[in-house]
Amino acid sequence: MCSMRFVFKIGTSLLTNEHGQLNVDFLRGIIAQMAEVQKQGNEVVLVSSGAVASGRSELHFEHEKKNLSPRPGALPFRQALAAVGQGVLMETYRAFFKEHGVTVAQALLTNYDFTNRENFLNTKNVFSMLLSNGVIPVVNENDVTTIAELKFGDNDMLSAKTAGMISADYLCILTDVDGLFEEDPKRNPHAKFIASAPLIDDEVRARAGGARSGRSMGGMITKLAAAEYIISVGTSMVIVNGRKKNILASAVALCKKHAARPKAMQLMRPKGAPFPGDPKVGTFFPSSVNRIESQKKWMRPKIHKNAWIEVDAGARKALTQLGKSLLPSGIIGVHGDFVRGDVVTIKDIQGNIGYGQVNYDAKDLDKIKKCHTDKIEKILGYSFEDEAIHRDRMVIAK
Repeated sequence: MCSMRFVFKIGTSLLTNEHGQLNVDFLRGIIAQMAEVQKQGNEVVLVSSGAVASGRSELHFEHEKKNLSPRPGALPFRQALAAVGQGVLMETYRAFFKEHGVTVAQALLTNYDFTNRENFLNTKNVFSMLLSNGVIPVVNENDVTTIAELKFGDNDMLSAKTAGMISADYLCILTDVDGLFEEDPKRNPHAKFIASAPLIDDEVRARAGGARSGRSMGGMITKLAAAEYIISVGTSMVIVNGRKKNILASAVALCKKHAARPKAMQLMRPKGAPFPGDPKVGTFFPSSVNRIESQKKWMRPKIHKNAWIEVDAGARKALTQLGKSLLPSGIIGVHGDFVRGDVVTIKDIQGNIGYGQVNYDAKDLDKIKKCHTDKIEKILGYSFEDEAIHRDRMVIAK
């Protein structure tokens, strides 16, 4: 089986103990499992909660002398705790991953990084560079500079947006329950477990009213919201109990079992015949769309109406027959005004070839057209990417 890209999200309820302190024993164990997943040839991204809880632990007896508000619901207080706790959390991750020879990188994101096209491209490119060099990005919200993001819901939606941005194969959310149940298992220990949820409707949402923990801002309802988002962009998701022994190996095995099924079977959703999940692992949410179709749906309304890129015959062949990215050397004309991150049509003398998200402004692309990639930095003074439009952000017309 070829390597896959996984995003693992760990919630506060697992990262901290009942006293609000970092659970270092859990962290050391789960990091060892994550390092093993990477060692098997997979790419790994970690989305971590716990900054606020870590800060609270660090300043537990000092908030008054530090003039921090003691009210746990006050946003400035939570942001101050996050500012202190993020360093504590990151240092713990760095030390534990280093035991396995793994380098980590910190990535603090906000909603703006997913909605602004240039920020989105920059962030995606950085993640691609980190992953290609075997580095595990550790993602958290930039709580210090934002307000709304503190209400994300225990980073569940952040993990889904991150997985979607980097086109992850699977998102795995680790929590303190086994997955989705027909009733809250903390209230009814005999509640029926749901091994697979191919459709997320009002009935499923009604079953997700489980209470959040005292240390966590999320609950099952936020995880369902994350699942609803991520399966709509072509990535599957699984919710697992992070305290189960060797849970990541089991989760990866379940995902690979799903990946081995024919694409047609993966996307079939006949009522009463869901994907056969594994109750010993967690609740599986199979993607509801093909990723290419999802990308088309996202890009099509964003196509720049008054701008296009003209390419030569060699570029047409590379794009339509060889599945290659569009390089500056294949561009012979840049028409109209557009900025980095815009979606622009690709044409040649025969007509439309497709469309894609550009890595350079029109004026810069015009300067480097017909040039080899090793000339980009010399001409512009900088280089974002070798490609004018990367294959992963391109749709070819049929």
